[in-house]
Amino acid sequence: MKLTIFHTNDIHSHLNTYAKISQYIKDERSKLQHDSLYIDIGDHIDLFHPLTEASQGTENVKILNDSNVDVVTLGNNEGMTISHDSLNHLYDDAQFDVTCCNLFDLNSNLPNHLTSHVLKNVNGIKVCLIGLTAPFNHIYETLDWKVTSPLLALKNEISQVKEDYDVLIVMSHVGIFFDEQLCEECPEIDVIFGAHTHHYFERGEEKNGVLMAAAGKYGHYVGQVDLEIENNKVIHKEAQILDTTLLDEIPNNYEEKGKSLLDKPVLNRRISLPRRLNSASYTTDLLCESVLEFTEADCAIINAGLIVKEIDDSKITEYDIHQMLPHPINTVSIELRGVELKQIIYKAMEQSYIDEVAIGFGFRGDIFGGYVFKNIGYIESTGQCFVKGIEVQDHEQYKLGTIDMYTFGRYFPILKDMNINYIMPEFLRNIFEQKLIQKEKKV
Repeated sequence: MKLTIFHTNDIHSHLNTYAKISQYIKDERSKLQHDSLYIDIGDHIDLFHPLTEASQGTENVKILNDSNVDVVTLGNNEGMTISHDSLNHLYDDAQFDVTCCNLFDLNSNLPNHLTSHVLKNVNGIKVCLIGLTAPFNHIYETLDWKVTSPLLALKNEISQVKEDYDVLIVMSHVGIFFDEQLCEECPEIDVIFGAHTHHYFERGEEKNGVLMAAAGKYGHYVGQVDLEIENNKVIHKEAQILDTTLLDEIPNNYEEKGKSLLDKPVLNRRISLPRRLNSASYTTDLLCESVLEFTEADCAIINAGLIVKEIDDSKITEYDIHQMLPHPINTVSIELRGVELKQIIYKAMEQSYIDEVAIGFGFRGDIFGGYVFKNIGYIESTGQCFVKGIEVQDHEQYKLGTIDMYTFGRYFPILKDMNINYIMPEFLRNIFEQKLIQKEKKV
């Protein structure tokens, strides 16, 4: 028999593109003379989209329902950008299965509506699908989840189901390097559908007898894997992807619906919040001050590119603030010595990324922009650094308030191995909104 599996991953709420993917998959499945499945490998939701933000992902679930998806797994966006309670209720109305075998609450229970694997009986063939998500332990712990080793979790799950399947599918939202390791360590897997690192394979890639398939990011591609099965074993497998720019656009109202749901006034008076990338502005100063206060720090650093759109209107709504700060970025506080703080200040003063297009780490803007400081001073000619007007002392302790985007190793490598306090689930836009309301009360 033949089985076709359509797959998507890392849609990140690019819902206009997904609308045509959804229609394409439904149309193609209806034409087939054999069985098919459709699976999504996580990060379908992304709070940069107003509809996802307003619904905390439940509207994405409705869209997946309408797409007749069969099985999904969790990406880090489903797991880490909404609250613990929101994840527990995300799939309340799902008409599909959700699998992830390495994410648990503090009582060792999977999130609501999740199973560690899914068994599908497809025309007498037992297909086992196992989902995995990336192990961002330090962030999940802040949200009262614990994420375990995906490799150990998968091996344990396979050992539990090894007598129960004919076809073994892994839905891996862990990344390409992990998937390559899986090929070597778990050759019994038939297909690994990959995600997280936004990679894609035009015709799949086979290692150690395991086929890897992946469809990039943002709905740029839609994937298809065809399996030939005889005597309850896969005897042939091949993969392909389709460039979605070749698909017809499908009218939808996702943006307008999200905007209407977020049309709640924050300030009912005219205000101007400019966007300036190469230097500080009133807006970035206010944002940096909100980070300083929210983290209860001695000083703070952000980058100007966090402000994606300026506001100059007779009122400000939640939608406006969402468009200004669409990033799923949280604040962090870091206790460090003066000698370490000075290294960070020196690095920031280089302004190495001021004109660079920034990608990833939760950033949903375009240009990184210049660094902006609060309670930090610097004399270039002498190399002296100051916090609250007092020169930084090498062995004194300081608390820095900043954003989680800087803690993953690229912008300030020194931070990667430090003890970091991730403050969740509030995003920058949430604390900025509260800052605006607080200032309004003082007027």
